Formats: sequence, structure tokens, C-alpha cells
Amino acid sequence: MVSSVTALTIESWTLYPFGILLIAARIISRRILLGSFSKLQIDDWLMLFVAITFTGVIVSVNQVSHNLSNYLPPGVAEEFTSEEHDNAVYGSKFVMILEEFMLANTWLCKACLLILYHQMTLGLKQNKLVKFVGGYCVFGYVLVQILYLGVWCRPIQQYWQVPVDNSQCASYYHHLITSAVFNITSDLLMLYIPLPILIKARLPLKRKIILCGVFSLGVLVILSAILNRYYNFTEPYGSLIYLDWYTGEAATSVFVANVPHLWPLLSRIFALGAFNSLRRTTGNSSGNNNSSGKGFYPKGSGNHKGSRARPYDQHGYILSESEERIASAGAGPGAETTWPLSDSKNGATLELGSMGSKPMGYAATAAGGDEKDNEHRNGIMKTVQIQQYSNEV
Repeated sequence: MVSSVTALTIESWTLYPFGILLIAARIISRRILLGSFSKLQIDDWLMLFVAITFTGVIVSVNQVSHNLSNYLPPGVAEEFTSEEHDNAVYGSKFVMILEEFMLANTWLCKACLLILYHQMTLGLKQNKLVKFVGGYCVFGYVLVQILYLGVWCRPIQQYWQVPVDNSQCASYYHHLITSAVFNITSDLLMLYIPLPILIKARLPLKRKIILCGVFSLGVLVILSAILNRYYNFTEPYGSLIYLDWYTGEAATSVFVANVPHLWPLLSRIFALGAFNSLRRTTGNSSGNNNSSGKGFYPKGSGNHKGSRARPYDQHGYILSESEERIASAGAGPGAETTWPLSDSKNGATLELGSMGSKPMGYAATAAGGDEKDNEHRNGIMKTVQIQQYSNEV
């Protein structure tokens, strides 16, 4: 029968390469989208730090499982030999290190997702919620660290003292409760950001379900966090089950934070073609019709029928994130214009269509108003654009 230590070693080092490969896939996918590694955004660089913290979690989990710690039944530590005492001190230090790596891994993954949500909701009222959740996460992380390092166990050397004078320095109960509260509540708030947008988006049902599924993966992180704390509080001395859930929660956080960015790479590898595309057809008084299937490009962008120009802004989020743009009167060459999803007055619509092999996104909500008027007066047109990608040749 496989021992619990061996089982944990197999599980942790099996999940580890999947997490690292997923981070690498995300970076390559972003390179495909943006065109250069030098154009990677702050959330991409933060994900490289996640690779470090995730490695730290896996290494620390295995060190803790192979060594003793100061979390022992009363009277046991007093009977230790000198070697066993040193081993328990060593293991206790890694318990503290594990907790720090776990906190960093969890909150960095939150930061990466919040940056994505910020780009998705620019110009929308949901952007205020993103900022609130971001502030809540920063506050929670700082408070948890202050309590962990300066309040629950004093002096801090008690965390690796054997035996301990303060039981909190061995059980971490107060710390586990406070960190779980901020972790789970912030995850619940983060789930509320993309789902209402996707549910209200004017998308085909199949694609809406797929997108909602991707952005609902945070439920798995919440479940892992709950089970992590459950086994921390209920298992007896010497049980290693809580370490299994530390590994599972860390790996799940990494998976969830990277999955939304993988479509460009998957499309390139498996020749999946366009997940979605954007086409504009018009039936206005001038008789202009742009329904060639080559994609819609804003007026003044210099793109015409058959153009292959890539619709990115300086962050690589054009037509893949929500935004608020100002349409200026007499827009000249190079001016930016954001178009509404539909204009029933003039018969203009945005439809799903073939975009060849360029990364595109959906316009998911409409701005009202007359298209002709919008071309001749200043106004603000808001669109919600859900990040999707297609294979790029």
C-alpha cells in the first residue's frame, strides 16, 4: 500500500508540470496575439512570478510531508531526541514558508484575473466593481500578512520553536480563518464581474455557455479553498491530507488564471479556425454595403475590403476587451471609432461571420443613436467586447 507521503509526492509532482506548462502556454499564446514578447502586459509578467510561487508551494509541501513539525500532541515534543528536535524545527520553518508561498500564489492569480476583468469592463459600470474588488484584495492580503507575521504568533520565532508556548504558532487556526475569509469572499466577488456581462451579451447560446463555463472555473478554486480549511480543522495530528488540498488549491488557481488566454495557441496548434468573428452589414440611404466577410474596420482606420491589419491597441486588447471611446467630428485618418452592435434605425447590424484567421471579439452591448449623427458630432459610444481569438496565419 502506498504511504500518504509517497502519494502526496506523486500527486504534487504530477500537478506541477501541468501548471508550469499552462503558464508557458499562456505566455506563448499572448505572444501570438500581441506579436512580440516585448509587448507582454503586466498580468503576463505577474504570471511568471506565479511560476516561482507555485514551485515554492510544491517544494514546501514535500518538505513538510517528509519532516516533522511543531504541530504535535501535548507532551510528544519533550520526548524528542536531538535529531528529531532539529528535524521538527526544520519542518516547522517550511510550514511557515509554505504558507507564504501559498498566500503569494493565491493573490497573484487574483491580480492577473482582475487585470483581465479591468480590460473587459473599461467604460462600463462594472469597472467600478473591478476596482472595488482589487482594493478589497489588496486590503485583505496586507491585513492577513500583518496578522500572520505580527499578531497571531509573537515573537515570530515561535513559528519554528519546538515545543511552542502558544498553540497558534503550531496550529495556525486564527490565521487560517482570516485568510480563508478574505480568499473565499474575494473569489465570490470576482465571479460576479464577468458572468452578468456574458449572460446579457448578445451571443449565440453555445458560445455564451462556453464563455460562462470558462469564467465560472473560479468555483473550483472556491471549493478547493473550502476543502483545504475543512481538512486543516478536522484532521488529527500527523495527517497529511491538508497538504493534498494545499497542492490542489494552488494548482487550480494557476489553471483558472491561465485558461482564458489560451485560444490563440490552441487555434494555431489544432487549426481550429475562428472561434468567432465580427462582420458589419449596412443598409443606409447611401447604399453602402460592407458585408464581404473580411471583417469590419472602423472608419478612418485605413483598412478596407480584404485588409489583413490586426485590430490591436497598444495593450493588445482591441476587439477583445470592453472599452469606451469618443467619436470625434470629422475624424481623420488614423482616428479611432467604436461602433454599436446594432442600429435598427438605419438597418446597420453587427453579425457573426468569417474573419479568416485574425483574433477578433464580440461586441456584446449596443450604443444607441443614429450612425450618421455619430459621424458628425461628438459622442460616447460604449461597447462590451468579449475576448476571443482565432488562428492567426
